[in-house]
Amino acid sequence: MTTVKLKIAELRKDKGIGQQELANVLDVSFQSVSKWETGATMPDITLLPIIAEYFNVSVDELLGLKPLRKQAFIPRNTDNRNNWNGKTDKLYKNRKYFWNDDYLRFLVKDVWNISSPVDIIEFRCGEGYLGRKLLEFLPRGSTYTGVDNEYFTNKAKVSFSNTELEANFIISDIYSFETDKKYDIAICQAGLRHMNKPMEVLKKMVVSIKKGGLVACVDVNREFENDGLYIDDIRYDYLCTTVDFHNMWRKELECEGRDYAVGMRLPFYMQQLGLHDIDIRMNDKVMYVNPDMPDYGEKVQDFIEINGWDKPASFSNQEDTIELFMNRGIDRAMARAYIKMQSKIEDYFSSADNRKSFLKVQGLLITYGRK
Repeated sequence: MTTVKLKIAELRKDKGIGQQELANVLDVSFQSVSKWETGATMPDITLLPIIAEYFNVSVDELLGLKPLRKQAFIPRNTDNRNNWNGKTDKLYKNRKYFWNDDYLRFLVKDVWNISSPVDIIEFRCGEGYLGRKLLEFLPRGSTYTGVDNEYFTNKAKVSFSNTELEANFIISDIYSFETDKKYDIAICQAGLRHMNKPMEVLKKMVVSIKKGGLVACVDVNREFENDGLYIDDIRYDYLCTTVDFHNMWRKELECEGRDYAVGMRLPFYMQQLGLHDIDIRMNDKVMYVNPDMPDYGEKVQDFIEINGWDKPASFSNQEDTIELFMNRGIDRAMARAYIKMQSKIEDYFSSADNRKSFLKVQGLLITYGRK
């Protein structure tokens, strides 16, 4: 069994405070603190998060289950596609709220001026949702090729199985992908934000198209995304300002290469790679839901599941989230504030009495250029 060795004495001395001062903060006796430090007794479990927050450590560090030191960066490994297998059924519900059909049709016909059949390739195609939507508006005879791992290409094949659309799928890691065929359009949707080397993927996209071909990337700026949620009866400024994610974003960019502002940087990356006629637009889709809508119940349930608000997080899961935040430069108090905000939103959506109205702006930027 793992031995619990409370680090309160060590933390207290590092902070330069006495037992009585800590006791005053926690509203306990100094004798209680003394007994904790000698191992005679343990703090009540409800005090552990409070003590951990006071010393700005994780509960595992406080209990001596992890060393009291600045830990090395803990990667999330979102770049490893196999880590997504079986975990995206809820997430991919989001895709059907990405596009207004009239706007996607406008892009194809009036912005990109596609009037004859084209061959399109999608990098990290997922379940192929965007491919199916594009083939609805592309000229008859157009083809779609999706590139992803075996898990996702199998799911995409199923989604295309009852259609007459021409689709092919290639199983490949995105960084090692090579193709002799040259396509007219290479596209990637909401994928570069999760990649450690987005510029390398963009280079692959450029190589995969013909001269005069189009590279199109649909992705986010995290600041837009975080400010894009409005929930009736919850203060908007509370939703926007409770947590400052900048330290986390900078740390992930520095240590992994994941770029929170990749949607903003893409036109500059495309310019560096020699593309021309570069332009950028913002997707006009906004998800607005109110109780008078005929599909109100479905949209509310989708939104709850997409955001993981369908069940409360356990204490262990909360601590994992807090530790991840702290590892990325966010202090424990702010991490706890994030957990509290998520719980508040969960309570709002779980209440049967609430007539729920909300709005979500995806803020997807559409960047494109020609080879």
